[in-house]
Amino acid sequence: MPATYAYQQKTAKRTARASLRGINASFKDLCEVCRSVRGKDTDYAIDFLEQAAVGEKAIYFARHNKGKGHRRELGGRKGGWPVKSVKFVLGVLKSAAANATKLSLGQTKVAHIIANKVDMYPRMSPKGRRIRQDFETAFIEVVLEESQEKVEAKKKDSKKEATVAKKIEAKKAETASDIKKSEMSSTDTKRPVEGKKLEAGRKEAPRFQ
Repeated sequence: MPATYAYQQKTAKRTARASLRGINASFKDLCEVCRSVRGKDTDYAIDFLEQAAVGEKAIYFARHNKGKGHRRELGGRKGGWPVKSVKFVLGVLKSAAANATKLSLGQTKVAHIIANKVDMYPRMSPKGRRIRQDFETAFIEVVLEESQEKVEAKKKDSKKEATVAKKIEAKKAETASDIKKSEMSSTDTKRPVEGKKLEAGRKEAPRFQ
């Protein structure tokens, strides 16, 4: 079954996508992990999730936070370290970043990232009292969009570099022309002096009768 994305593109910017289905993880934790990197630059999001996967950064839980403790790292807000969910989101985000590199996109940002429950399978306890426990699977989808601000900044920098190079070339041409003019003026001043010396020598020469 092909993956269908809930992302509706409103601009003409180029995008790179990646998704993963049938994940054996809590969709509530996945939702909060996705919330923490939505709208961020791709490099920042990958770096943040890599630190969170090791336990160096905590994930803020805006929803689905019943029973969660208040974390000092989050300024007293509720959160936790859902390492399993973070690793799944990080893998999909890196896959989307690799697709962006293959498509030769520039600087990208996380324009769309969501996670939710996709399937639910009934399961019965193998022994004892027969109690039904549903097995839930989740999905993740990520869309990276080329950042227009970064592209415009690069264009401005390239224009500035071009203007600076032109100014440098113009200055070099001016200095070369000044040097040539000075050389020409020096040769012009030397020539009449030599002529005067020759005339003086002719006058001073004795005349034979």
